Amino acid sequence: MSIRKRGNVYQVSYRVPGETSPRTETYKTEDEAMIRDAQIRIAKKSGNFEAPIRIAKGKLAQKKDITVKEFLDEYVELYGLKKWGNSFYSANTGLIKNYIVPHIGDRFVRSLTTRDIDAYYTMLLDQPAVLLPGRHDTGAKITADTVTRIHKLLKSAFGKAVAWEYCKTNPTIGATLPEQRSKERDVWSDDEAIHALEVCDNPVLQTCMYLALGCSMRLGEILGLQWSNVHFGNRTMAGEAYLKVDRELDRCSNESISALEQVSRSTVIFKFPCVIPKKGTTTLVLKAPKTQSSVRTIYLPKAVVDELRSVKLQQEQYKKLMGDEYYDYDLVVAQINGRPYEQRGIDKMFYKLIEKYSLRPVVFHSLRHSSTSLKLKLSGGNIKAVQGDTGHAEARMVTDTYAHGFDSDRKLIAQEMDTGFFSKIGAAEPSEEADGETVELLKKLIRQHPELVTELLKESAGSQ
Repeated sequence: MSIRKRGNVYQVSYRVPGETSPRTETYKTEDEAMIRDAQIRIAKKSGNFEAPIRIAKGKLAQKKDITVKEFLDEYVELYGLKKWGNSFYSANTGLIKNYIVPHIGDRFVRSLTTRDIDAYYTMLLDQPAVLLPGRHDTGAKITADTVTRIHKLLKSAFGKAVAWEYCKTNPTIGATLPEQRSKERDVWSDDEAIHALEVCDNPVLQTCMYLALGCSMRLGEILGLQWSNVHFGNRTMAGEAYLKVDRELDRCSNESISALEQVSRSTVIFKFPCVIPKKGTTTLVLKAPKTQSSVRTIYLPKAVVDELRSVKLQQEQYKKLMGDEYYDYDLVVAQINGRPYEQRGIDKMFYKLIEKYSLRPVVFHSLRHSSTSLKLKLSGGNIKAVQGDTGHAEARMVTDTYAHGFDSDRKLIAQEMDTGFFSKIGAAEPSEEADGETVELLKKLIRQHPELVTELLKESAGSQ
């Protein structure tokens, strides 16, 4: 890197990895050039250096007046394609297209104030929610949760707008979000989950429930599970069988798939052929999980192993019966012809089960919560072990979000308080003062055999 004077201006020259010729930036004063030179040196030393994007004719352009729509297009291209996965790309571009551009897309970025953002959020709550393809119109309006997701997207975007010098301040900082009433997810107790499994008469749904309850898997992970990732091991030994979670089934927009493929950042592993021969906007795919921590190995209870063996045997029979008409995608949960099930199909099966047997209404994802709570209880609160099954990046997610307490457990705690604490009040009173040596001997004995105290208290209570 170097600084040199050319006429009345100063130029900073530096090299960018992968480019044969050096870059040059021009500044009016020597101080500005020295500051830029120092910034580049520090960024390169810390490994955070990103070269400015080259605009047409090799010049560095800097727009001062740009609309929100134009800016968000640039933000998605320069930031989103580097940071977002397929699902997140689809979700964010959907928010931009449906809720941001129609309302503030024509506004200049530099003109937006925090008050404008407040008014925009308030206005959104009175607007109808965009109807997604294949969904029924229920007349629902935009929710506070959707506004919060829009806010997170805009906060990140306008942060870049400040860095790119399109505006001086981020107008979303200090904006007032609508109040969200967080509702604790309804979750089945152990007995309710067992009863649901007992009455379930749909073999496909039953398999999904076994995997959700026994393995704490998400529905997308269950539907994307392939036999190549299931290892039965020794049939006679519990805990020998295991499965690996490294993909999930999802429906992604074709736009997100194409855009991320062009920059070699797509997480799609496999695209399922379209059943209906028409040009759609989405594709059913197998893709990598949303986070690296979601890639995990799960050891299987024997009941889950037995269920999976039964499913595999049934699939082999279907293959023989259907021959060439069977589409073998190696899926554990598959239709009779081998094609995948989508999440909404399993959800419909689950709702029918609840309605048919008058079960307490919950959503399918609640089974993952039930599983996590049960494993925490059975493991004596071994959070790290349970976290290994759930695939959460942070242990606090296991306790804060997925650990649910039930009345039956709380009643047991009350009983334990009686037998383990309050029952000791006045249960044993010394009849005479013991000498120091005897007291120390008793203390040592109690430390080595704490169960003796309980036995002595029982005998004392029985002799009264």
